[in-house]
Amino acid sequence: MERGLSVQYIKAYMELMEGYSAVDQIIQNIEHTGTQLQNILDIWQQFRSATTTAPLDGNDDDDTGMHLVEMDNMKADGDGDGCGAIKGLDTSSHAYKDAMDGFLTLQPAIVNPAFNLKTYQTIGVNWMLLLYRKGISGILADEMGLGKTAQVISFLGRLYELGETGPHLVIVPASTMDNWLREFKRFCPTLNVRCYYGTQSERVDLQDEISDDLKNINVVVTTYSMASGSVDDRSFLRRLRCKSMILDEGHMIKNYTSSRYGHLMRLGAPFRLLLTGTPLQNNLQELVSLLIFIMPKVFSGNEEDIRKIFKLKAQRSNAQMLSRQRIERAKKMMTPFVLRRRKAHVLAHLPQKVHQVQYCKMTPNQHALYSKLVMDSQQRFREEAPLDISNNNNDDDSNTKKKVEKISNIVMHLRKAADHPLLFRRIYDDDTIKQMAKEIMKEERYLDADEQYIYEDMEVMSDFELNILCRDFQTLRHRMLKNEEWMDAGKIQYLQELLPRMKENGSKVLLFSQFTSMLDIMELVMGTLGLSFIRLDGSTKVGERQSFIDEFNQNEALDVFLLSTKAGGFGINLASANVVVMYDMDFNPQNDKQAEDRAHRVGQTKDVTVYKLLSNHTIDQQILSMAEMRLRLDNSVSGIDGDHQQQDNDGMDQTKMKSLLKSVLLSS
Repeated sequence: MERGLSVQYIKAYMELMEGYSAVDQIIQNIEHTGTQLQNILDIWQQFRSATTTAPLDGNDDDDTGMHLVEMDNMKADGDGDGCGAIKGLDTSSHAYKDAMDGFLTLQPAIVNPAFNLKTYQTIGVNWMLLLYRKGISGILADEMGLGKTAQVISFLGRLYELGETGPHLVIVPASTMDNWLREFKRFCPTLNVRCYYGTQSERVDLQDEISDDLKNINVVVTTYSMASGSVDDRSFLRRLRCKSMILDEGHMIKNYTSSRYGHLMRLGAPFRLLLTGTPLQNNLQELVSLLIFIMPKVFSGNEEDIRKIFKLKAQRSNAQMLSRQRIERAKKMMTPFVLRRRKAHVLAHLPQKVHQVQYCKMTPNQHALYSKLVMDSQQRFREEAPLDISNNNNDDDSNTKKKVEKISNIVMHLRKAADHPLLFRRIYDDDTIKQMAKEIMKEERYLDADEQYIYEDMEVMSDFELNILCRDFQTLRHRMLKNEEWMDAGKIQYLQELLPRMKENGSKVLLFSQFTSMLDIMELVMGTLGLSFIRLDGSTKVGERQSFIDEFNQNEALDVFLLSTKAGGFGINLASANVVVMYDMDFNPQNDKQAEDRAHRVGQTKDVTVYKLLSNHTIDQQILSMAEMRLRLDNSVSGIDGDHQQQDNDGMDQTKMKSLLKSVLLSS
């Protein structure tokens, strides 16, 4: 037995060393290219203003990438190319001429003159042009709200001026597609931009239209679901032979084991640009995934060697040290290929963003519900305690999955109870819904239905859903809730004080929730408070989303925008709002930060206040603690462990889910 274990450890160690050897060889190859690029950026940095405080070498803060913000002597020279001379710099050298070849000091002439790119944005365009000229792909990782869209459109416009007419492929989340199309029209109307999106029959027609006119088309905009969807869609996009592929929200392809990653990798564009507003995590898996994607030829044939690194868990200090060293080297190597600027560096006059954590006392009914759930959950958890789901050597996959689902369900129920009691069935008891099942049989729609089946359907509905059912059918209307029970929650009672005050102050509010069912309840709350609102969630048609955003931004009479964190949390501009309410939190704090920055971005003229609502003495507090810890860990080495963990609930793996539940139940 001991000999068998020794052989396994030796084999695993050898695989780890082979993987590190492969990474080292690849990094050596890439570092040569990176050094050439870095030398050019070093020349650019000599034009830096003496008053600029932003770090420029990529090592002065935790963000991976260059931080080019300002350059002195950016004076117009002829058509806007070139820079004024700087003392001590040999402008006759080959290195200088190569660095300044095609350098823009003014925004491209093709860009609508009604819009003025800021200095850091013009530098961003130059950086993309440099990469394109050198045949190198990269990552534009400016913090959310700094105008990455405008920079990319200006970059494509400049390529058009230089005779590189495309086509270029821009892949975006469905929620931002209309905004991208509109921004192309606003910033660079000269470009012929086509949208590839629609029903299956519509896409068949679009394929013919685009193919017939391809020589005149400069940009094709599509969504991730189209680009990684059906075989027909993927084949069509490959046939376009696009000169470049630009991925908005590029962090969506950080998992190289996903089908999306594989499908997009095979599109084959020679120039690839990822856009992301979130910092590159200190996670070797994610760094390697992004590197492989932007440099597929360099990594070709070595992917399996790299994956060997992740087969051995980094539990020993030496493995952790090796992992830390490789991550630091990988980040240093990536620096020239990543451009990352923060708001604090480039927008000195951007209003502040202030966070306020608000602990809300639960109402008596809500407290009773939550307490009962905790007591029931404690019993269930004790029953499951002997079965450690993080050690599943003796479990088959189905048993492990069942255990995970049980714990996940308990966590979800506690989260909902902390939000609102109407998300459960307590008011409409069994006797009541038995009567309701009989009464609804009188409705024409249910004349031939089975009463028992109706009852069983009602059994699993929440009080809120049953109230809506009563509203929609005449025979049940007498059973509608009559006492504004939707106001009976601690967080709602806080909003009852906050939102009217915000309206009186002239503030517009973005209200985010993880649960669309909570947004359903919120609609009734808005009615009770007399507030006008608009709503966007995953069910909102893609073609309607931008019109909703425009209406909220332009209509001063609209007080509140109700949004689901996932659908409305990224890629859209809602700078007309200066108050953000996070009714509940995402397990991944970066998703909440994305949502907050819908308001805190370029164009905002007021200070932004973010209210995080927590029900006191509930699971909300543990989720907040885990989120804060995760943000701290984002700035430290996350190692190579975790490759074998099943991810659940927006990044919560099995062990973390169990730890969260244990913390909640033991503290109650």
